[in-house]
Amino acid sequence: MNINLHHLELFYYVAEAEGISNAVKVMPYAIQQPAISQQIVSLEKHLGVKLFERRPFCLTDAGRVLIAVVAPFMEKLATIEDELRDLDKQRLRLGCASLIAEHYIPQILPNLMSEFPRLMPVINEIEGRSPYRELISGDLDVVISSEPLPRSKKFNYETLLTIPYRVIVKKDSPLVESFQWSEQCLDSMNWVALQEDSFSMNLLKQEMKKHGCAPVYGALTNTISTALKYIQLGLGAGFMITPPKFLLESHGLVALNTDFFAEAEIGLAWREKEELKEILESFRSLARELIMARRGDFIS
Repeated sequence: MNINLHHLELFYYVAEAEGISNAVKVMPYAIQQPAISQQIVSLEKHLGVKLFERRPFCLTDAGRVLIAVVAPFMEKLATIEDELRDLDKQRLRLGCASLIAEHYIPQILPNLMSEFPRLMPVINEIEGRSPYRELISGDLDVVISSEPLPRSKKFNYETLLTIPYRVIVKKDSPLVESFQWSEQCLDSMNWVALQEDSFSMNLLKQEMKKHGCAPVYGALTNTISTALKYIQLGLGAGFMITPPKFLLESHGLVALNTDFFAEAEIGLAWREKEELKEILESFRSLARELIMARRGDFIS
């Protein structure tokens, strides 16, 4: 059966708009109502069936069968141009914390995309997930993370910045003056936990255990940004990598210097991939430049 594809297209718009006069208004190109009517009649003659009642508009059984076949094809055509263009894109799948994705990656991307016009960045916010596992499995191309490195790693790695862990409290909290790693102080505190089993929380548990305590949580969350809001609300103190100063300031918080000292590496890890080699080299260079320019966010 040799059906005219243009006639099928017109029938699709008539069926979706529920009438020929309405179809004229939604067609993606100019066509007059009489021309649509004439070509729909030609389609009906070719098929030997009536496809819809004109007034009031109503698809016939034959029309419903035909639109069920035609609609998925026409709807796919609406996106196929973008999909075909995307096939020519170079995807760079980056995993990082939402704080980095929001405040730092946007400063890297303009230069990177200017250098590589075919680049399509795919940003994955990876809180609560294992970034290195996803890198090893091939689900990510590059990762920025403070998570400890696995013993056996099948990727490249470089340290971007080393940041101390700090206790985070409200500026007007009595803990600003009175906090100490002692049973008396710790036993009366609530904590806002960044992932209860994360590396930072395990550090906190270990330190509190030395003083005969265990953390009591006022709130649990996956992201630093949300944790800072919860600390601001008075749900507890935080123990985490020192957040950027502008975020502490905007939430009315301070990072306490204490006699417990531990540091975390913010590192960049990537897998060798020939088709992304130049992009990854440029991304790493831009990341290093940005870290040098923004060190003051973290380190005095």
